[in-house]
Amino acid sequence: MNKCCTHTQTTIATSNVTTAPTALQPRSKCVLALGSNSSNKHMSEKLERSDSKASLPLTADIRVQIEGRMQTAFDFFTQTLELYSVDQLMFCFNGGKDCTVLLDLLMRYCRLHSINSRDIPMLYIKSDDAFAEIDEFVARCVRHYNVQLIEYKESLKEALTHMSADMPRIKAVFVGSRNTDPYCEHLEPMSPTDNGWPAMMRLNPLLQWSYHDVWHYIHMYNVPYCRLYDQGYTSIGYRSNTVPNPHLLRCESDTHCANDGTCCYRPAWELEDATQERAGRIARKQ
Repeated sequence: MNKCCTHTQTTIATSNVTTAPTALQPRSKCVLALGSNSSNKHMSEKLERSDSKASLPLTADIRVQIEGRMQTAFDFFTQTLELYSVDQLMFCFNGGKDCTVLLDLLMRYCRLHSINSRDIPMLYIKSDDAFAEIDEFVARCVRHYNVQLIEYKESLKEALTHMSADMPRIKAVFVGSRNTDPYCEHLEPMSPTDNGWPAMMRLNPLLQWSYHDVWHYIHMYNVPYCRLYDQGYTSIGYRSNTVPNPHLLRCESDTHCANDGTCCYRPAWELEDATQERAGRIARKQ
């Protein structure tokens, strides 16, 4: 095995994990019970709720839409398993909201179809520039969903290259890309990797999901997510290129804000204009 790769199952404190509050659920701590299948026995675990005092309204129309999104994703998983065996699959995870939804969808599907949650490994790219909250949330997800974590500390392209050598059986990788993400507008649900990359199929079940679809799903199914999203972050990259979204800055008179002069932000799911999702990303210098 390449020396940059590690297989881990990590246990950490819950301080950087929150569970989405919904308009129909109380704010007391709860247990997420996602099934009794023995292969997923670790998927029931106490998690903290969001610090945000607001809740995301979920109308009947929204619920119908999200149920439809979930069914379409499940149909995609079924189609994928008609082309690939379970041991040929992996999913990329970066701790962000989109990948979190993908992980939750995939684990729900696995439970429904009696697929062991550890049979589809999670690929995570470590970085010295990553938010500590993201690293800790990833480790928490490993425990919560009982998945096998594969870590590399290099670029995604280098990681996939080494992974292909270390795990040649992997032929397809689930990715949480949406078609509003940079360079993703022309992707297909199944897209081969570009020239110069390790040859494998990119599986994109969330392409048609909107920013608000993602947050509606998280709230509708009470999905745990990284606490940074409660602090105004809407699109999380690295510490060096990510700040809270300025469109979520609270006004000085807001009662949620402290009196010490520090900035205060609304949670990510209160962003109204989805086109401003990446407003907290710092552009690279040319």
